[in-house]
Amino acid sequence: MPTRVDTPARTLAGFARVALKPGERTTAKIEISRRLVSFWDEDKDRWTTPTGKVPVYVGTSVADAGYAGSITVK
Repeated sequence: MPTRVDTPARTLAGFARVALKPGERTTAKIEISRRLVSFWDEDKDRWTTPTGKVPVYVGTSVADAGYAGSITVK
């Protein structure tokens, strides 16, 4: 996400623990708050939320993010 300040390339926004047997499938819902895609703007002395597409990665760890997509922040 393009910002005026340096921000981490990836941060943990949420997680869900699920237990599945081989061949099972499920859906996990993880809500991402606006604050989690915001950064502290020292010039404005407040939290700032950039708008536009934000990449989202899903996996078992940061090293194993096998799925990618995006959300749009308005």
